[in-house]
Amino acid sequence: MAFNNYTELQAEIRSFLWDRTDVVAKIPSFITLAEAEMKRELRTQQVVQNEPFTASSNIASIPCGSRQIMSIKLNFANTQGTFDLDYATPEQASQWNFVSPARPRFYTIDGGLIRIYPTPDYDYTGTVVYRDTFCPLSNSNRTNWVLERHPDIYLCGALKWAKAWLIDSDQDWAGPFYNAIEAANRDQPMRQANTRLRADDATIMNGRGGRYSIYSDSFGGVS
Repeated sequence: MAFNNYTELQAEIRSFLWDRTDVVAKIPSFITLAEAEMKRELRTQQVVQNEPFTASSNIASIPCGSRQIMSIKLNFANTQGTFDLDYATPEQASQWNFVSPARPRFYTIDGGLIRIYPTPDYDYTGTVVYRDTFCPLSNSNRTNWVLERHPDIYLCGALKWAKAWLIDSDQDWAGPFYNAIEAANRDQPMRQANTRLRADDATIMNGRGGRYSIYSDSFGGVS
């Protein structure tokens, strides 16, 4: 049986489990557990994705599945060309004191959010480029690139957890627990690739306290 979406995957898993009705409610949990391991353990070449981006305020959501923001490119107001935002650490950004909205120059990553500095003076359109993992399967997200390209990973991963629930009632969970921790410790993905400020900005920030003046378009404040 071919399985190309979330519903068909659940039916395939059920067929491997002797079509037991008591296991049906657990199948989504088995898939979720498999996905957690897949995100840590998969080392395939990640697909570079481009997603339309609108900077209408200084906060935007990180694209679903993103493990690493590679760049953010915005269009100039007159649509003649584009410009890249430079990455800044959250610690650097927290020192900035922007006076009023202006053309954005920097971005940082704060949890699941992209923060842009200074606050845009109008709605800038552009593109965010990122390295992708995958969005988990659900009733609203019925497929993803892992299921499309590697359906055996989904099937085998879910059945591994199903086997533990159905058969191995005496399974030692300490081993899987510590193995998962070790896998998580090895997996420390960065959410940004452009980690360098321009040399002139970094020098000014370090030498003058990191205060940005909207009037002179430079750091250090105004006297």
